[in-house]
Amino acid sequence: MRSVTDADAVLEENKRRTRLRGMLYNPYTGEGSPVARKKFFLDEESAMWLPVKAFDDLLVKDISRCGNIRSYAFKQGIDYPLLVKEVIRVRIRYDFEYWCAACVKIQDKLSKRMVPFILRAPQLKLLKVMLDDLWAERPVRVILLKARQWGGSTLVQVFMAWIQLFHRTSWHSVIVADTEDQARNIRGMYSRLAQYHPTEIFDIRFRNFEGSQKNKWITGRECVIYMGSMQKPDSIRSADVMMAHLSETGLWKATEGKKPEDLVQSIAGTVPLEPYSVIVMESTAKGVGNFFHREWNKAVSGESGYTPVFVAWWEIDMYSLSFPDDSACLEFIRSMNEQERYFFSLGATLEAIQWYRLKKHTDSYDDWRMGCEFPTTPQEAFQSTGNRAHAPVYIQRMRRYCKPPLYKGELFAGQKTGAGAIDDTLSFQDIPEGSVWLWAKPDKELPVKYRYVVSMDIGGRSDRADWSVLSVIDRYCLMEGGVEECIGTVRFHLDQDLAVWKAVQLARYFNNALLVVEANSLNRKGTEGDHTLTIMDEIKGYYDNLYYRTDPQKIVEGAPVRYGFFTSAASKTDLVNQMNIRFREEGYIERDVRALDEADHYEMKNDGSFGAVDGEHDDIYMSRAIGLKASRQMPLPFLTEPHPLHIYKNNGVCKESFF
Repeated sequence: MRSVTDADAVLEENKRRTRLRGMLYNPYTGEGSPVARKKFFLDEESAMWLPVKAFDDLLVKDISRCGNIRSYAFKQGIDYPLLVKEVIRVRIRYDFEYWCAACVKIQDKLSKRMVPFILRAPQLKLLKVMLDDLWAERPVRVILLKARQWGGSTLVQVFMAWIQLFHRTSWHSVIVADTEDQARNIRGMYSRLAQYHPTEIFDIRFRNFEGSQKNKWITGRECVIYMGSMQKPDSIRSADVMMAHLSETGLWKATEGKKPEDLVQSIAGTVPLEPYSVIVMESTAKGVGNFFHREWNKAVSGESGYTPVFVAWWEIDMYSLSFPDDSACLEFIRSMNEQERYFFSLGATLEAIQWYRLKKHTDSYDDWRMGCEFPTTPQEAFQSTGNRAHAPVYIQRMRRYCKPPLYKGELFAGQKTGAGAIDDTLSFQDIPEGSVWLWAKPDKELPVKYRYVVSMDIGGRSDRADWSVLSVIDRYCLMEGGVEECIGTVRFHLDQDLAVWKAVQLARYFNNALLVVEANSLNRKGTEGDHTLTIMDEIKGYYDNLYYRTDPQKIVEGAPVRYGFFTSAASKTDLVNQMNIRFREEGYIERDVRALDEADHYEMKNDGSFGAVDGEHDDIYMSRAIGLKASRQMPLPFLTEPHPLHIYKNNGVCKESFF
């Protein structure tokens, strides 16, 4: 985009966009459609634009060779009006947009009147994706991220009805929502379609299928419309379907014995990879880390067979506010802020941006709320929903420091436990699939005291348990007024005693770093071995730089030392608040993108507690939070003796990290 200081150039670009948006769209003539079309003549003067696919039909081919419908009727001795009716029937089979405008009625949201279903720009965007697959004889597989109500769900249901009515018999479909009431509302679109559909084109009649009130049979097409829900999945697991409309999957919650992915896989498993088969999974964004978010990310990265479709707020034509004249428009251009200039660079018109500004001001919405209600990108749609513990903009800023690890490997020694685990044989070995990820190795040259912290969030032994995670924090730049840098992550599953010894090894490797072990799991009896605090009692005989939470004065008075960091409801809230400040103020440097992914998935639950969203982990996040909390309780690092490398390190590491 040109600089908005060149207001006249921006004004001209906006006029060009407005002209494009205002181009005639006429589904009756085919003008303005995004679908590839060719001219088809009724007589020597009148014409329409039919989808290219329609010219595969023998009648359309013959008429085209003859020149027009009237000439063909004359040559073949066919009554012209009867031939026109037959052409209309053929057109309906290939021209979905025309059928919607001519035969389908929907309820207008404002007037509540039944009006022709004339597709709007967002619906045309989705339709093109589905038709591209359909006409290429590929299975139609779409995941739709919806923003507000622009009729995406309506379009999907009408599209599936079109296939059942005009393309395939015995082509059963299923509508699945979170609850049966939601699924019933979607099927209601089909009922209204049947009520107002021209009987001369097709008289749509339903009857109950095998006595079921929920499942309907389309008379004359032998198609069944099944209905089900995430709450009651058993009734549809055995349905034999060729098309599936999975609605608001972001709302589907995993419960005991029921997971969204299990139900979707069960339904998808019955839909063969055949031409004209359809699966559309659609939802508004309901936070990150849930099933729908994971499926969206897979589609975007090409890891699934689904095509992702998203419609931004500025693509919805109703979100627009015109200017009285060019001078008012130029004044608006000169007043645009950075965010509004970004919207224009994406393709938004000035009229849309003016609407956005007024909506934000009138409703007193902040950027977060606007992103939730009117998302600009898929990322904004997901990140602006849910009870997130940290504002997405904070996490996004932190991501610019992330990069792949410089080293991947494992630590090896003569033994796994005891003195032999941390003696001079301890070394790091590069292994591509290793669990130890490092962005720097320990500095063995500079004699800095209180430099490194190794913190641990303890998980379990099995693959389905929480991860055990070790974090390595370099405090070097605190000497010069900088902040800490996380330079290591180790993530693994092990028995808890072996996991703690692995943490001891890492702390020894990093110049006898302060070791901070989360003690909650060690206090829990009966979970993968009854260790209580015996493992801490064991390691303190070999490694003494351990974090303890007992007040030093009480230790002097004879109180026992309590090793490890204990996470209570209050201390966990304190950790979250600390991390929020660090994210907001860029109060530490994060190298591992996985840590920030977990921060993105961290939320406040309905009961006020904190944790990862369903299906995600928070082990790296908690390990970081514990280590950074302990770091601020330590003395500042300092050189134990002057060293010439100190200036070089300060200029290199700290400036690279923080400036």
